[in-house]
This record gives sequence, C-alpha cells and structure tokens, in this order.
Amino acid sequence: MKIISKIKLFIFFSTLAFSSLLQLLFVGNVWANQDVSPKLEKPLSPGFDLMLVGGGLKTCSSLSPHSCVDSITFSPNAKLSIQYHFSLDWLERALNDASLQTLSSNQTNNLRKASRKAAKSSVNLNQLKDAVYQVDKHLLDELTDQQYYALLDLLEQEQHSIDGSPLQEQVRLDATTKPYGPAIYRLFTLQALLKKQQKNPDATRPLIGIVTASARDPFESISFYTSAFEQAGADVIWLPLDAALQAGIHHNQCDKLPMLRQQLQGNFDKARLYPDHTQLQQRLCESPEKLYELLESIDGLFLNGGDQSLTLTAWLTPDKKPSKALAVIKNRLVNKQIVIGGTSAGTAVMTAANMITGGTSDGAIQHGVLSAKPPSERCEMNQCDGDIPPTAVTYRAEGGLGLFPFGIMDTHFSERDRQIRLLMLTASTDSEMGFGVDENTALLVNIADKHLSVIGEHGVWVIEQTQARKDDNGKSIFKGVSHYLTSGSQADIDNKQRLANIEFANRVVSVNMAANYPAYQQWIVQACREGRLSRKLIDDVELILLPSSTTGCQSVLNNQQSYQGIKLLLQQQDD
Repeated sequence: MKIISKIKLFIFFSTLAFSSLLQLLFVGNVWANQDVSPKLEKPLSPGFDLMLVGGGLKTCSSLSPHSCVDSITFSPNAKLSIQYHFSLDWLERALNDASLQTLSSNQTNNLRKASRKAAKSSVNLNQLKDAVYQVDKHLLDELTDQQYYALLDLLEQEQHSIDGSPLQEQVRLDATTKPYGPAIYRLFTLQALLKKQQKNPDATRPLIGIVTASARDPFESISFYTSAFEQAGADVIWLPLDAALQAGIHHNQCDKLPMLRQQLQGNFDKARLYPDHTQLQQRLCESPEKLYELLESIDGLFLNGGDQSLTLTAWLTPDKKPSKALAVIKNRLVNKQIVIGGTSAGTAVMTAANMITGGTSDGAIQHGVLSAKPPSERCEMNQCDGDIPPTAVTYRAEGGLGLFPFGIMDTHFSERDRQIRLLMLTASTDSEMGFGVDENTALLVNIADKHLSVIGEHGVWVIEQTQARKDDNGKSIFKGVSHYLTSGSQADIDNKQRLANIEFANRVVSVNMAANYPAYQQWIVQACREGRLSRKLIDDVELILLPSSTTGCQSVLNNQQSYQGIKLLLQQQDD
C-alpha cells in the first residue's frame, strides 16, 4: 500500500507541475505585455507525444546576445563568435585540401589577395566575406556548395580558454528577453520526466537525446542544445546520427567517416574542431548496438532546425529504407514511452507523406509545387541558375519520418507568409490536412486521442477540405477551409480528418494588428468585418476569403486572433 501511495503522490505532483507550466505558457503575449493572465475554463490535456515547434525559439546565448537582457555576462569559457583563420599559411593549408583542387587559378589567386588585404588574421564570417568582396565581388557566389563550405570549414579556427578547454556556446534561459523559448524547453523536459516516472516514480531528471543532423555542420549546435536542456532540468546526451553514420553502419565503412561526412552531410575537417564528438560517432558506428541501447534509454528526443532533407537521411539507410534507429523510436512512441520534439526542420520532417522541402508562396503561384529535390539554399540567396527555380515549392512525396500522421507540417509560418504554399501543396497532393506553426510556438499532439494543443507566443494555422482542379479554361483553382489556433487553444481531429471540438483561449492581443501582424492576418480581420474579402496576388492570381459563419470570426473580431471556418479560394483572374 505504501508503494502505491508513493506512486500516486509522484503522479499527482508531476501532473500539478505540468499543469502549472502549461498555464504559464498559455498566456502568450500576456507575459511580454505585463498583463494579468486569463484563466482557462478547461485546462489542456497533460499528456502529449509530439512537440512540434515552428522555429525561432529565441534564446539567450553567448552566440545570440541580442536575445539576452542587457546586463548579461558569460564566463571566460563562452564562445562569443565563430572565427576563421585568414592568414596566408592557413589559406594555403585549405587550398591544398583535395576538396578545393577544383578551384580555378584565378579564384585561388584572388583568395590570396583577399587574405593579404584582411585587416587581421582572425576574422568572423562577415569580415572574411568583406575581404573577398573587395577583391572579387562574385567569387564566393560562384563557388559550388562543396567548395564554399569546404573553404569555411578548413579555415574555421579552434578556440580555447586559458586552461586549454574548448570554448563552447553558453545558454542562459533565465536571461532570455522573451519567455516563450525557455518555457517550451522546460515543458518538453517536464513531459520527458513524466514519461520517465512511468517506470521510475522517484526520478527527478529525465534523459533527453538530441540529434542535430538538420544542420550541415551537426557539431556546431551540440553545446547550445545540451546547455538549454540541462538548464531546463534534464540530463542530456548527443546522438551522432546523421547521413554519414547511417552509411558507415550500413556499408561497414566506419573507417571512412570523414569522407562520408564530406560527401553526404557536407562538412569538412571536423575531427580537428570537435575531436571528442567525432570519436563518439566513430565508436557508435563500430558498435551500433550501443546506439540502439541509447535510443531505448532516453525519455525525450529532440531534433534541431536546419534542413529537413538532412534530418531525414539521419534516420534512413542509404537505400532510403527506415533504419533500425527509426524503428526503435517509432516503437517507443507507439507505446508512449518517449516524447519527441523538433523545431523548424525538426518539425517539418515529422510529416508522414508529402514532406515540404522548400519554396515560397509567391514561388508556388509562379512555378507550382514540384515533387523534386530542392535547389541549394544558396541559390535562393544568390539567384543561381538551375533546373528548379529557387522559390518553387518542392516536396518529397514519400514523406518524412512518419511520426505525425495527420497531414503536412510547415514552420516559420505567419512570419514568412506561407499560407498559400501550404494551401497549394496540400490540395495538389490530395493531403487531407496541413498545419503551419508560427515561430516561438509549439503544437502539442496526443496521437492516440487525436488531440491538439497550442502553446507559445503566436499560433498554428490549419488547412483542411482542400481541393485542386482546373476550370473549363484550364486555369487552376485551389480551395480549402482554414482555422487559426492561438496559444491556449485546443482541438480534436475527427474521423473525417477535420478539426472538431475547437476551444479557443480567452487571450486578448494588446498590440496594433495593422502595424505588427502579417498581411494575411490583417486580411482575415477585414474579411470577418466585411463578410468577404478579395485580394489580388502576383501574376493576376486572386485570393478570396469567405467566413463560413459569424461565430467563426468572433475571436478574431474580439482581438484574440483565433478564428475557424474561413473558406479560401485561390484562382487566376479572367483576362
């Protein structure tokens, strides 16, 4: 009887702590505006399996001081910037590497000239670019991705403290100007603890595994996520899963990991900069069963942001089949033994089918949506030529990790005006639903109950009942019904793959909508006031917003942002 009472006591206090943190998260902008937080009539469900973050978790760190309060200081062991050797001897070292042998003599000579012009031998990225630009303004843009990143990696400088230990990025959750990011890290940690307490009621710290394969350089952000989750109350391990490790295990080529990292992940010379982490990857490649044991032991798994295509290769074998690592976490997710979270690319990769990989709303209108490999991100910045226009919307029809079974996931949503691209992709692929998560915001998902909750600063856009067809003149028409759930709101997904039982939080936004919110959100307000709104977009394409009921607009008209049942029609106007 004593053991049973003890277990019940732990569950009670854990749930109480969880609910308290949720209440803090629900208030959204109230924290930032110092208002009194409203109480929810019905608390959100305390259990969730997935935490899908829209990116932009602004967190105070030594590499992101703009997210810190003014008085913050870091220890002498903090990395304050990424530095590069740009002396002639280090440049010659880089140019002698096999990865840069394809540079032309003119390119190498101009790099040498830039090195001589540089004000100092240790520079940050902007200073390096400026020095090269003064000699040849097109040089860096003309480099291939392999050449560009090899040059940066080979020049990157090791940074050590006085005692010889490597400098690391330091995080200060308590000194972050906006509370949402730190609160989301803490909530994920608390849910991981609840998972752990299912088998060990006395546990006080969960074990969280981080996978950073979304980044071209997965080593760079290890210290950030380790520090963030440790401060949130967890023990943390880095899992060196990436495309190189999967290939090394699959082909029994662990002795070729440096080459595989170059070819598959796109990074160079990392053993010099991160000897301990590259050695860990080597050991787990040679003994993959230890990797699977770690995946069985963690209570939470968190995936970083970057490129979802890279994230996916960390969990698939080289022949694009699910790896044993993926099978392990899927089995544990089904059995509710683990909570899985991701931010940005780490969210997008959760999609079961038609994983979005790139593009913009304007690009979707101009070029359509394409089942194709996306162009380089550097192409979008530099407008380089290629088979796929840099702004075209691309997707992987086979999907991502398959952890989120309800539709397509998209991120950085309202901030980057991605409503049109998600509407067109969802409709074009016959996907039943699409979800767009704003920055500093998370969608919590209870998979078995088909229950959704929203926490953070902004909201989650949901599109359903989508259709794509051609009219009699061959012009494309896209239709759908949209909803917007702000922090503290919740809903269920019914058997028809539609939102049901929507409950909005009573959360008033005390900011000027016209001045501070994206155009799309302003259009919704106008459509709700006028009963219908038509907006001409690029290339003579018209977007019509039609509220399906007055009740669907009540929250947005009360300056609470939330709405439901807005019908969308996207069509090309007649000549």
